[in-house]
Amino acid sequence: MTWLDQPLFALDTETTGTNPETARVVQSCIGRSGRIGEWTPKTRLINPGVPIPAEATAVHGITTEHAQKEGMQPGHALREVWLWLTQIATGRTPLVIFNAPYDLTVLDREFRRHVGEPIPDGLIVLDTLCLFRRFDWTTGGRSLSKLAARYDITFPAHDAEADALASLKLLHILAVMNDLLPLITPTTLHEAQQGWWVQQQDAAEARALGSGTAFERQDCWPLIPFTDGAES
Repeated sequence: MTWLDQPLFALDTETTGTNPETARVVQSCIGRSGRIGEWTPKTRLINPGVPIPAEATAVHGITTEHAQKEGMQPGHALREVWLWLTQIATGRTPLVIFNAPYDLTVLDREFRRHVGEPIPDGLIVLDTLCLFRRFDWTTGGRSLSKLAARYDITFPAHDAEADALASLKLLHILAVMNDLLPLITPTTLHEAQQGWWVQQQDAAEARALGSGTAFERQDCWPLIPFTDGAES
């Protein structure tokens, strides 16, 4: 038995934009898997308190009007999410996320705005984007939708619940492909991903320089540290 046979949580958010410093959460999901094949999600539609840009609606389908009519107020919803993450951190249960620096940075800033607290300390994060870059040498895109298509995971992309479950399924697939992965403890993987992420930024920057395209490094994992000068 390995940690893959024990409880795992998976998280995803849908937001108002791509800048994690300013994006607001419009949908969140934290799902629990007690064992392989089991899935119990807690999904929240949230009124972000600001208009949802048309570009964001085109991605996830949530309009300002729908969020205002059906969504929870951000203070209430985000406190729930903060409490769930606090319980996960306290229980030392691994949390699966695809591209953790985006979602966790968004949530950290939202918690500071609406809950008055930073993201809980002590989360053990398994980032399927970072892990696929490290353990899967197959060429091709590594967006969540492209990885899901490659491994025959059918789901409605850009829905927080579906994306969280797809991330969890991808982790199980990667573990089947790599016998070593389940033998590495989640805590060790968490620590290793901090270095792997920087190495992956090095590689991406080198590719960008070679092709003459712009590239903005982001070396922080699993989230971007908060600074007083951060945009609000």
